[in-house]
Formats: sequence, structure tokens, C-alpha cells
Amino acid sequence: MFSGPKSRRRCASLALAAGLSLKVAAAQQTAPAPDETIAVPITVRASNSAAQIASDEFLTGFITVAVRFEGPEFASCVATAVTLRPDLAAKIVVSALNISWINGQPPQQTLSCSAISQIVKAAVRAAPKNASVIVKAAIKSEPRMRDCIIAAAIAAAPDQEALIRAAVGEVTPMSMLAWWNAGRFNPADNLPLSDVNSPEQPPAGP
Repeated sequence: MFSGPKSRRRCASLALAAGLSLKVAAAQQTAPAPDETIAVPITVRASNSAAQIASDEFLTGFITVAVRFEGPEFASCVATAVTLRPDLAAKIVVSALNISWINGQPPQQTLSCSAISQIVKAAVRAAPKNASVIVKAAIKSEPRMRDCIIAAAIAAAPDQEALIRAAVGEVTPMSMLAWWNAGRFNPADNLPLSDVNSPEQPPAGP
């Protein structure tokens, strides 16, 4: 959290192989409310614009830097990346969720709602028109936190609520039991019963 209106903090520096160098700074900001994500000014100095950087290079640069940060600075990295490449918003959010899960101490099977909310709000505020895409990607990554993701996105972009809810309707909810058993699916279970032989009932002759 920033200490005062005159404080300046360097939040992120993304160095990409194509020569992109991003410097993110917070200038003369008052401390935001606890549930607000810091939206920092962005300065880009590069031989190539962010839009010209290959998607995989940009995402690699984001992950390399974002993994070093936590809290408001981590949210600022997410917002910076989404602002520069809104076309990659979904992948940036999923990467951020994975980073947050890996950095958890101790690692948990499910991220907390507060951690997810911070990421979703940062991304949606950086690219509100991409809110529905961000929400769909986040829900597919963290299906059990569906309600938390929807609430965070709507809080960050209230004017996008209708589009967000419409997009959410396209994402089929996954029940806890279905999620738990997803890896146990056996294709043989769907074979016709007539194709199944057992020792007690050998196949009929010609």
C-alpha cells in the first residue's frame, strides 16, 4: 500500500527479448480503499510497441516479473500487462491465478476469494470492455470460485454487468463431484452393454 500522496513506487519492469522495457510507477496517489486495486500510470520505452511483441514472449515477460511481487504490486503488474495487451487479458489472468496459487504459503488446493478478487478486479479495471472474456477465463481456471469471480468483475465494472452475466451463462457450471471425478472417466463405461462379456455369461455362439 502506498504511504502517502507524494510517495512514488516502482511496481514492475518487464524486459522482453524483443526489446520491450516497461516501467510502472505510482505518482502522487492517495492510499486506496482496502478493496480497491491500484491502477498505476504506465510508461513504455521500447524499440517495438507492446502490440508488436509476440504473445508468448509478452506472457513470459509478465510471468517472469509478476512472480516476484505480492499484494498491491502484484495487482499492478496484472493491470499493467492487461492495459498493454488487452487481447491477452484472459491468458494474463489465468497466468496470474497460477502464480498466486504457486506463491501461496502454504500452497492450497483452492485460492482464497480475496486473492482471486484482487486479480480479477485489476484486470477488469484495466480493460473493462474485456470483462466478459476475463470472467470466463477465470471461471474455467477456478470453477469452484465462480460466484467470487462474478462479484469481483461486476464490482470493478458495474456498467458491464449485463455482458458479464451473459458470458457467465455460456460457462457450464462444474459441480464439486464432477470436478473431483473428472480424471476418473473411463471410456469403457459408455460402451453398449451388448459388447461387454463376463465369465458368468460368455458370449452367445453364432
